[in-house]
Amino acid sequence: MSLQSMLEAASAGGTVEIADGWTQGRAIYGGLTGALLLAAIKGRVGDAAGTGDRAGVADRGGAASPHPLRSFTVSFVGPATTGEVQIHAEILRVGTNVTQGQATLRQGGEIVATALAAFGKHRDSTIVVTPRHPVPDLPEPETIEPFPYIEKVTPEFYRFLALRQVGGALPFSGAETGDLSGWAQLRETPEEFHEEHLLVLADAWPPATIQMLSGFAPASSLTWTLELVAEVGPDTIPPEAIFAYEATTDASRDGYAHTHAMLWGPGGALTAISRQTITVFG
Repeated sequence: MSLQSMLEAASAGGTVEIADGWTQGRAIYGGLTGALLLAAIKGRVGDAAGTGDRAGVADRGGAASPHPLRSFTVSFVGPATTGEVQIHAEILRVGTNVTQGQATLRQGGEIVATALAAFGKHRDSTIVVTPRHPVPDLPEPETIEPFPYIEKVTPEFYRFLALRQVGGALPFSGAETGDLSGWAQLRETPEEFHEEHLLVLADAWPPATIQMLSGFAPASSLTWTLELVAEVGPDTIPPEAIFAYEATTDASRDGYAHTHAMLWGPGGALTAISRQTITVFG
């Protein structure tokens, strides 16, 4: 089942078949989990808005929402494997300016992930703050070979994403810094680029902190929040878009690391800010 097909199924809710190849270690890749949960919430948002129309889902990659996505938070409760999962979403409130919803993903009757999404309409404001962090000065992506998919060496989902690392080191290499930078792109160009596709890309990089480990040790995302600074959709992002990425480890102690990352879209405009709490067993 393709990414497009999984997003369509998630938008309708109920049972979704997770295709082989979308794993990271023993669990489903977190970016895909987030994208499916968002698609399910947007499906309910479309119903609440009275559209009742999923005919365009195949063209857009997910159900329509009345306002752009502003913030998305997911908690990874437990690992899920490929195969059937059940997704349930509901709308918490439809307001004049903001609509909020939540979704839960289950497998074998157990909750494995839950998410909250907030959609907000454009409003006039006297406060305009230019992003403090400009797009990093990276070599052109065409000059950097993406990480290959190597069976039993790299995460399986690398076969679907092209990650070109510039700054930082490889995981478990004993690096002195927990920072990371590079380029990210979908290997298979979607018909249109939507917020769900951004989620798939935003979580693709290894946790920036684990490059500081001197040997292999388990690590995984505990919580993840993506804040969208700019609107993401077919009118603003081309389907073949390549995103610049830069991550920083803000702190790490007691087996938990805290990172933030930024993604810049075509033209160098800041698109999203990603924040993660990461469990580190080493």
